[in-house]
Amino acid sequence: MIRRLCRVPPPGLAFIAGFVLLLAAFGTSAEPIPAGDGYRVVRVGGYNLELHTYKPAGYAGGPLLLVFHGVGRDADAYRDNARPIADRLDMAVVAPLFDKARFPSASYQRAGIADQRGLLPRKLWTGTLVVDLVDLLRREEGRRDWPYAMIGHSAGGQFLGRFAAFMPHEASRIVIANPSSWVFPTLGQVFPFGLGGDTAPLVDADFLQRYLAAPITVFLGANDTGDKSRDDSPGAVVQGATRHERGLNFFRAGAALAQEKGWPLNWRLVEVPGAGHSSKRMFEAAQVAEALSGN
Repeated sequence: MIRRLCRVPPPGLAFIAGFVLLLAAFGTSAEPIPAGDGYRVVRVGGYNLELHTYKPAGYAGGPLLLVFHGVGRDADAYRDNARPIADRLDMAVVAPLFDKARFPSASYQRAGIADQRGLLPRKLWTGTLVVDLVDLLRREEGRRDWPYAMIGHSAGGQFLGRFAAFMPHEASRIVIANPSSWVFPTLGQVFPFGLGGDTAPLVDADFLQRYLAAPITVFLGANDTGDKSRDDSPGAVVQGATRHERGLNFFRAGAALAQEKGWPLNWRLVEVPGAGHSSKRMFEAAQVAEALSGN
C-alpha cells in the first residue's frame, strides 16, 4: 500500500509572532515571578490583567504582597513604591492594573458589590478576580498555600475596604491606607459607606461579627488632611472632615461595637507621624511592618 505524505508548509513569521502574542495575552505560561522588576499579562475571570511585579534579588520565599493603586491607575508606580516593603520583609510584589475603562469607580473603588437594588451576584464582584488571581499566582509559583497580604492606598484602599467587608479570602492582613471613605460597621448607613441598602440592609446582624474579625489594618498618615482627589460626597463627609479623621472614626466605631457586643476585634490601627496623602511615604515608613504583620 502506498501512503501519500502531505508536506505542510511551515507557518510564516507573522503567524508565529501573532501566536506568541496570543499566548502572552492569555497568560498561558506558568512561570514564577522573576527577580527584579517584571511585567506580564494574565487571563483571569474573562479579563486580561496587566501585572507589575517585583521580587528582591535575595528573595528567600516570603509571602506574596498584592498592591492596589490609587485613582491615577498607576500600578507601575505603586509597584515601585512597594519595593522597600519587599526588600525589608522578603515579599514578592504584584500590582495589578484596574484601568478606568473596564473598572470605573463602581467596579474599583466600590468593588462592584452592590447597586441601588442590593447586592450583585458574587461573580460580578471585582474581588472575585483578585481571589482568582491569587490562585493563578500560587500555581505559577508552585506554592499552593503561598501566604499573601494586601495593601491599597487611596482609591486602592477604598477597594480593599469593600473587599475586606464582603469577600471571602485567605489574606493574612488587609492594609487599608488613606482612603476617602470606609464601610462603617453599621446597618444604618447605606453602602458603599455602610452595610445598609436603599430599602433594607445588605447583610444580617451576624455579618457584623464576622466583619470585626477580618484582619484589617487601618493605616493612616497623621497629616493626611488635604482635599486633593478626596471624595467629599455626603456619605463620605459624615464619616469625618479629613481622611485621617474618617479612618480614626471607622476604627473607633468597630472598637465600640466589639466592646458593646463582646465580640473579638481583629482590626489594627497604625499611624505614620508626619505622613500626608502619599503612598510612597506610607510604604517607606517603618510602621508598615506592624501594619502587615499577621494575626
